[in-house]
Order: sequence, then C-alpha cells, then structure tokens
Amino acid sequence: MKKRISSYTITCSRPNNYGAVLQTYALNKALTKLDVDAKVIDYNPSYYKKSNQRFIKKLIRNIIRIPDNIKGNRVFGGFLQQYVPMSTETFDNYADLLSNPPQADLYIAGSDQIWNCMNKENGKDDAFFLTFAPTAKRRITYAASLAMPHIPNSQKDRYHNLIEALDQVSVREPSAKPLLQEIGIRNVKTVPDPVFLLNRDDWDELADQSDFKKTEDYILVYGYNRQKDVYSYAKELAKKLNIKVYIIGNAIEDYFLPGDKYFWNASPNTFIDLIRNAKAVVTNSFHGTVFSLIYNVPFHFFTVKQSTNSRMLDLLSTTGLINRHVTDSKLLSNSVSFENANSVIATQRDTGIEYLISNIEAVRNNENR
Repeated sequence: MKKRISSYTITCSRPNNYGAVLQTYALNKALTKLDVDAKVIDYNPSYYKKSNQRFIKKLIRNIIRIPDNIKGNRVFGGFLQQYVPMSTETFDNYADLLSNPPQADLYIAGSDQIWNCMNKENGKDDAFFLTFAPTAKRRITYAASLAMPHIPNSQKDRYHNLIEALDQVSVREPSAKPLLQEIGIRNVKTVPDPVFLLNRDDWDELADQSDFKKTEDYILVYGYNRQKDVYSYAKELAKKLNIKVYIIGNAIEDYFLPGDKYFWNASPNTFIDLIRNAKAVVTNSFHGTVFSLIYNVPFHFFTVKQSTNSRMLDLLSTTGLINRHVTDSKLLSNSVSFENANSVIATQRDTGIEYLISNIEAVRNNENR
C-alpha cells in the first residue's frame, strides 16, 4: 500500500483579493484529489500591506482603507479558514519561516506573481524560492509567475542560484520560460494556472454556496485601480445589451463608480457565482478573465497600466482569444466561440495534473530506495 505523502505550498495566499485565495484553494484541492495530505503555509509578510506613496497620502490611504481591511480580512481570511488547510503557525517574515519551517515530504512554491520583483516584493523574498525547506526533501514550483517583461540585471545571479537549487521548475506563462533560460535555467515546464486544475463542477461546489440570487441580466465589471476606460466601456456595452452593470471589488470608494449594483468585498463564492451568471465580463484582471474562460462567459479584456500584462496576453494567445483584448473604445462583439479555448484548457489541465503526479511519484520512489 502506497504511503500518503504530505505537502506544504507557499504562495500569495493572504492578500485580500479573489485571485490570491482562489488559486491557493485550487492547487491545494488538486493535490488533495491526488491523495496528498496537502496544506498551505500561512505566510503573511508585512509588505503585502506596504504602500510606496508619500507619508501624507499613505496616512490618508490607511485611514480610508480601515473598513476595507476589516471586512476584507474577515471575508478572505474566513474563506481560507473554511476551505484551505493551513499551517498551525502564521509566519510574518522569512526569518521566522527559516527558523521553524513546517515539515512535509514535498514543498511547492505555488503560482500567482511569486517571482515578480518589479511590481511586487515577492520576487525579492527568498521564501518564494523555498530556501527554508530542508534540502533533503523534494522542492518544486507549480506555475510560478514572473509577470514581468524581463529579469532585472541586479537579480539575474540571485534568481539563477535560487532556482537552480530546486528539484523541478514549472512556470505559468510561456513568456517566462525564455527569461529563465537566459539566466541558465534548463528543463523548465509550462503548466496552467492552478484554477484550471479544477473543472467547472469543482467550482460550482463553491459558487453554489454563495448567497447571491440572480434576479436580472447584468454585465459584471471586475477592475483594478478604477481604470476609467474599463467602466466607460462597460456602461456602453450594457446600454447596447439593455442590461444592468454590476461591479465587484475590494475598495469602499468604488461604490461611487458608474454601476447599478456594487458588491464590496463579497465572498469568493459570490465572485465565482457572479461570473457564472453574467451575460458578459469586463475586466483588466487575470483571474477575472480565467473564470470567464472556465464558465464560457463572453469577456472584454483590458490591459492594466503596468508591466504585468505578459501573463494576461499569454493567456489570450494560448487559448486563441487574443481578439478579446480591447485596444480602443470600439465595442467588441459579445458573441464568443469557446470551443478551441475549452480544448486547450482541457489539455493544459492534463499537463498540470501529470506534472503534479510525476513529482508525487518522485517523492514516493525516493522513499522506497
């Protein structure tokens, strides 16, 4: 009888946003379905709440964000507590994690922007390169995302040394593979975002637990940074389709955005359910696009005003839906054929699961020697 192995994943699980907690849930759920005793390291470094704004603006921002943080911590923290097995200890910094790492047979650096060192602090944190894990144990990545156009020169040697020490490396975006090859990393696999490891029925289990009840047709807008063109476009599309505009987000001031109903820090279950039932999704979010793909909901995608667009455009190119990228004010058709995208996603799901199985078996084979 095969021994049930244990795993710990470290990923961006604690930011109060839908993509962070749902990709965390998805990878852990996929591992559990493969009969792994899977848990997530509760890693919550202070830089998640760090702002680069000047003191006065930062002070005002922190005051305005008090309601967001209170409700966000309750909603997103509550989701993790209910659905994701976490380490008994919360680690606030790398030093604490290094001094007392949780014990497992397999360590995984999960997805999201764990290796982004341009727009995030994640890529500057050795924790996301698994340096805290015992070297005698298998250490891998699953769909690590750089989400930046290049690796800064100041980080190239560091990235090479840290990544080279891992047992196997997989990335999420095809564009990340040549970036790692340029710094001498070989045998890099490309696997899909963790949310694609689960099928629609798996996500329905969460969506069915939402308290949202559809009473009318609507467009759902999920946008970052109150990007004006996203909301003006959604308003025009809703007018054309003669339906309402619903908005979901994490900031209390977004109540003032042009829409008919705002879902402020709604549960991740409701996020999925809102996408599932929408007539269209207008978004500049990676995971807003991903769940639109899972549910075959027509989506209208905008790039964001920063350098993380590679992960989004890679996704559209891979699924053959680059034409869903809105590049001007002209409305796209709200009719989308998902046949090819569904086939690509099914193939990618198989690739991701096979990658996990091969590493689980590698742990077992090493134990049997």
